[in-house]
Amino acid sequence: MTRRELGKIVEGAAALLNNRQVHAAAPKYTGALDGFETKLDPAGFDPVLFTRKLYDDAPLRMTFQAKTRRQTEQWQKRLRVKLTELLGGFPDKRSPLEAQTLEVRDYPGYHRERFVIQSRPGFYVLGYLLTPKSGASPHATVVCVPGHGRGVDDIVGIDDEGQDRTDKAGYQHDFAIQVAEHGMAAVAIEPIAFGCRRDPVTRSKGLGTSACQPSAGSALLLGQTMIGWRVYDVMRAIDWIETRKELDAGRVGCMGISGGGTCTLFAAALEPRIRAAMVSGYLNTFLESIMSVSHCIDNYVPRNPELGRAVRCGRSDCAPAAIRRIGRTGRHFPHRRQP
Repeated sequence: MTRRELGKIVEGAAALLNNRQVHAAAPKYTGALDGFETKLDPAGFDPVLFTRKLYDDAPLRMTFQAKTRRQTEQWQKRLRVKLTELLGGFPDKRSPLEAQTLEVRDYPGYHRERFVIQSRPGFYVLGYLLTPKSGASPHATVVCVPGHGRGVDDIVGIDDEGQDRTDKAGYQHDFAIQVAEHGMAAVAIEPIAFGCRRDPVTRSKGLGTSACQPSAGSALLLGQTMIGWRVYDVMRAIDWIETRKELDAGRVGCMGISGGGTCTLFAAALEPRIRAAMVSGYLNTFLESIMSVSHCIDNYVPRNPELGRAVRCGRSDCAPAAIRRIGRTGRHFPHRRQP
């Protein structure tokens, strides 16, 4: 190889390297407005900002301004009517429960009964009743609603092979068992779109895949909501509690985490038989969470911001229920302080 040929190779390599550096330094293409930022305001094309502006202009028709107990009770009645409307309403007539016990098993500190009830005509709820061996009946009872995951198995000590577990694994820590361990009865129910309450296509994708979509989307098309459907299941579970002599229907609570926390909050606001509620992993402002972070479609209620600027819970919304809210700031619920 001559010096001239070697020189041409080096020159070509240098040119190729320089070309690559030029391309590497060029800004990445992000869309049709690249290069026109000085002529147009990118904010005018932002859909999240657009929805935030609509949110700011939403009428606050149900703002709480009561100053006396009587005014509070009157406001609460109006709120329940409005909230029921936004959720899509509830059936005028309740169908027979057609309760059926599938099995009863004995554990060191409690009995576990697997049962089925009819929530709506031809539509059923699977549940587990965990009755403590300690204490006298009738027992104070807590309706337990799981969040996103495998469904009710996640809170009653059943692993993904259908076998018993004792380690309280997962973010829900088998909290229905913990209720029984604290001397209360737990009625743990399977939410719509989880566990055994899924369509065949979704079930074929594995235990952890929910049927919230298309089910929750279909609910919206029908003028209803997934939250409304799940709240009604809680109401029917309390109907069933009233038929059980070992359970005290006058001392009923409700607790849930994540989507179960959503259901618990709305149920406590609408079901006066709930005397206490524990909400975990849900309370937040609509603006900072539901409207700014990608959530499951089952969280959405049309025109919900009309009720107020935040998911509120306390004496005003949920009385006479006593409310306990727990949880920590996270990716889906970033707002640190509740107004």
